[in-house]
Amino acid sequence: MAKAIVLLSALCVLAVANFAVADFEIFDVEGKVFCDTCRLGFVTSLSDTIEGATVRLTCRDMETHNETFTTEGKTDYIGKYTLTVEGDHENDICEVTLVNSPKDDCKEIVPDMVNNRVVCSKNVGMHNAVRFVNPLFFQKDKPIQGCKELVEQMELVDLSILENDKEEN
Repeated sequence: MAKAIVLLSALCVLAVANFAVADFEIFDVEGKVFCDTCRLGFVTSLSDTIEGATVRLTCRDMETHNETFTTEGKTDYIGKYTLTVEGDHENDICEVTLVNSPKDDCKEIVPDMVNNRVVCSKNVGMHNAVRFVNPLFFQKDKPIQGCKELVEQMELVDLSILENDKEEN
């Protein structure tokens, strides 16, 4: 009889612990922040990571747009940040936003590239507690030396067309 009571007590404790964990979820959101040295909007071999950049994660209710969660963090020596999200934000839109760059020569925020959405819910078929975000970019005022050659090498644009346009005008 005593064994049955101990077993029943243990099962009750486990059930309560499981119930408490089921309603509360913790996610890590990870990403990197770069200095877009060529002002191209994506990572290149000339891009630099930024140590000490500040990023903010904000979740807002889809219907009311009221803020439900926010946290900030800084990038490490390789430009990586990890933000911990508490709770399930299934009915929220969550975004990671650039806040500040410590690099005086790379502080400009591109309006179209200021934030990235991230899913912060356990009910989306993801079984990993880490959510990865696309890179975020601050950019230089002017492209650095070597960007034109990089663009030619990547064959993104036929620069001869641009040069011909200049000659015609």
